This record gives sequence, structure tokens and C-alpha cells, in this order.
Amino acid sequence: MLKIALSDDQELFIESLCALFANTGGEVEVIWTARSGEETLEKVREQKPDVLVLDYFFKGKTLDGGETCRLLLEEFPDLGVLLLSVSCEMTVIRDALQKGARGYASKDISKGELLRGIRAVAQGEYFLDQTSMKETIQFITSAQPQLQPKPPKSLLTPRELDVAQPYAMGKSVREIAETLFISEDTVESHIKNIRSKTNATSRYEAGEWLKKNELWIGH
Repeated sequence: MLKIALSDDQELFIESLCALFANTGGEVEVIWTARSGEETLEKVREQKPDVLVLDYFFKGKTLDGGETCRLLLEEFPDLGVLLLSVSCEMTVIRDALQKGARGYASKDISKGELLRGIRAVAQGEYFLDQTSMKETIQFITSAQPQLQPKPPKSLLTPRELDVAQPYAMGKSVREIAETLFISEDTVESHIKNIRSKTNATSRYEAGEWLKKNELWIGH
């Protein structure tokens, strides 16, 4: 039986993963969960799992997932870490792997694919889900040897584009979440990515960026 630990600041996401792993026929056991980087460090020291499934972005915490991963692997170099994130940008994937993670996947990953990833990481192998693998292959086969800024239409993911205009129009996080049938925490993660990628410091600037790059729908 594989003993795994889950670390994510979204309680609903943690609960959904626990429910998922409870139906694996005893193949996987969740030995503990954590809600922050600091709590994760403490719990790994108390009880090291075979695989730690770790959120890359921690909202409002001192340590994000990437830095938590780096600190853990300095102390426990044989720990298998699988990072999950709402972003599959090549820069994020590269940062995760450079910090020592053996696996990286989108939070939209299927149950079967996630279990394959956990098995691979537990065996000391590297793992990327299909979305991350596609991004990596596109980067490797690109004619440009260095990471280049993406054109505006591909700078934001389709889901980030879904969130960007309502956010710029002043919709609340709750309104956007209800419209798109996603959690409020996921909306906030998307907004964080949108502001970072567009260098917007306000809703107005996000809207101006969308209009400038002809991504604003309607008038």
C-alpha cells in the first residue's frame, strides 16, 4: 500500500482527493493532510509519506508549494513530490522540476492519470500529465531555444480568459465561481495568474489589457 500525504489550501479539493483515494481498493492510503507549507514541513518531519501531493500555489501563506518542495527535498532528498497546479505554463513546470519535484500535473487531471503519476513518483520515476507533457513537448520542439513571451491570445489559458473579463467588469469572486461552476479558491488562483501574466494591478488594468489585445468580448 502506498502511503501518501495531501497538502493544499483548498479544503474542498483536499476532501475530493481523500474521497477519490478511499476508492482505490486499498492501493493508496492518505496518512495526513495539510493546509500550508509550514504545516507540511512539520508533518513530513513527523511522518514521511511515500509520495507528497502538493499544491504549487498556496494562497496567502509564507511558503508557496515550490519553495516548500525545495526545503523538503533539502532535508528529505528521497521524498517523492508530485506538484499539482491550475497552471501548466512551461515556466511553472520548469520551476517545479528544478526545485526537485518528480511529478507535475494540472488540477484537472483524471483519477486514473493521477494514480499513475503517484505510482511513478513512488518508484523514483518522473511524471507529467498529458496537459503538462503537451506544453513541454511544444517547448522542446519549438524553433526558439529560450522561453519566449507568448502572444497575447495564448498568454492566458482558456479558463483564465473565462475569468478575466468578468473580473475586469467588476464581478465578485463568488459571482464568477457560480457562473463557471468552479470554486471561489480556483477563481482567486486564476485572478492571481491573470494579474501576474498581464502585469495588471487592478481590474481596470486587466480590462485595458484585454481590450488592447482584442480579447474583450462585446462592448
